[in-house]
Amino acid sequence: MSDWAPRAATSGLRVVAAVACLASAWAPAAEPAASARVAAPVADSTGACEGLRVGRIDIISHNIYDPIPPGRLAPLYRATNRLHVRTRSSTIRERMLMEPGKPYEEEHRAQTLRVLRSLDYLEPQRVESRCEGDSVNVRVETRDGWTTSPEFNLERGGGKQFGSFGLSERNLLGFGKSFSIGYHEDPTGIARSISFTDPTVLGSHHRLHYTASTGTAGSTDILAMALPFYAPDTPWSYGVSWWRTRSELLLFQSAGEIASLDQRISEIDASLGRGVERDGIVRRLTASYLSRDRDFGPSRLEPGAPPEFAGGEEHLRQRRVALEGMRWHPRYIARAGIERIGRVEDYDLGPSFAIRIGLSPHVLGSTADEGDVRIGVGAGAETRFGFGLLHASASARMRRTPLEVIRQADARWIWPTRTGHTLVLAAQGIAGSRVGRDFQAVVGGLNGLRAYPVQAVTGRQLVRANVEQRWVVNRNLADLVSIGGAVFYDAAHAWGPGAVGTGWFDDAGFGLRFATTRSTLGPALRVDLAWPLSPTRDGRHDPVFSFGSSQAF
Repeated sequence: MSDWAPRAATSGLRVVAAVACLASAWAPAAEPAASARVAAPVADSTGACEGLRVGRIDIISHNIYDPIPPGRLAPLYRATNRLHVRTRSSTIRERMLMEPGKPYEEEHRAQTLRVLRSLDYLEPQRVESRCEGDSVNVRVETRDGWTTSPEFNLERGGGKQFGSFGLSERNLLGFGKSFSIGYHEDPTGIARSISFTDPTVLGSHHRLHYTASTGTAGSTDILAMALPFYAPDTPWSYGVSWWRTRSELLLFQSAGEIASLDQRISEIDASLGRGVERDGIVRRLTASYLSRDRDFGPSRLEPGAPPEFAGGEEHLRQRRVALEGMRWHPRYIARAGIERIGRVEDYDLGPSFAIRIGLSPHVLGSTADEGDVRIGVGAGAETRFGFGLLHASASARMRRTPLEVIRQADARWIWPTRTGHTLVLAAQGIAGSRVGRDFQAVVGGLNGLRAYPVQAVTGRQLVRANVEQRWVVNRNLADLVSIGGAVFYDAAHAWGPGAVGTGWFDDAGFGLRFATTRSTLGPALRVDLAWPLSPTRDGRHDPVFSFGSSQAF
């Protein structure tokens, strides 16, 4: 799902929020759909095979159309199959959490199913386990999706158009590797990017990622290699990453550029983690080392710029050693048709708690002796009125007084109100204090406030709320596309530098949703028309058209 993002690149922050919203909208369902509680076809396992040795794993990978649906479009289906490179059995085997010769665990089968459902190039049909003598034979059956897909997000209003466009191949030559190119344009400038991801390096669980981008505002390079905690019972993990960016950072007020500064950041991060799962509780301890250099140039201010945006040359060196502990009780539920029409998605409602404590001593090359702390929590709940998720965190650098204090939260409630209908309530926000000049939260037409400019609401404290009623109009039309609809309400408000003279902004509208049933194109193709309920800054109430290859929030 897409999210509004803060202008806080130097701290690597992702915006999440805390505000409550309760509203409801209704629209008639035109065709019955699968229940939101229906899971994908899975195994017929009863746990009788628990502990036996895995004898054989059979992989059956179906093409996009297998069998070919009858009718006048059959030639199109055959041509699609011929153009598509089917996922290789070895690619699927690499994502399995079960191995021949190892003891069979029902939880590993459930985890494997979740892993396969998370892949955006195939859909698991079933993962079955059958006892045969003193061993267990596992059968995995999948169906491919079309994986060469455009990705876009556009917003047009007031005679201006901003957004992004990209082209990605998520299953390169059937090996499960992904490659993408992209073009992004917003008020901060134009950027072109290229990226490659290998989630199973040489058939292992190691992952490799590289991204490079360049444009009018600067350039960025990212390279990472890691063995993640790919399952709850993964015993070890490690990660090494390198990140470098040089750019002109723009700061906004009243939807216009009010200040700018040059920034340069380079970062090397290395970590090693140990994990243990016992009685369904996951405990992990991770040690890390961070080397970070951040340089700011003098601010260039426009008339009326807040004094907090002013400043001269600034250099920060961090050489941080840290320990992070986590306690997590996984509790997954599978639901169909929430973000992706016709697909099953997994949601973790289990509670989690994590705390990281670090130290950046001057003797290692840091600018000054300082500490570092971050706390994160997560929880979920399920009732007869749907289910909800909450994630929150707080972080700070510690000298004599706390610096760069960031509090964030993200709350979401999902209620399948009737057959084919889903009510989604979302509340997000961020609050920063004693932060650097680079920190600014931004929300607008491309990330959840659909009737306003891209940089409509800015500040150092910001909340955003969304209500959207979704429903299915026609499911799997001609075995090509599913069509849905939505009505929505968006609201946002900001405080602090960059938010002078602004109040609440809200809008309402309606839209269409399209899901290509045999493609991996995003959660849903979104087409929305929104009207500002609060006037724009020029006093107008003109409707704004936006569309994208993902949900709006």
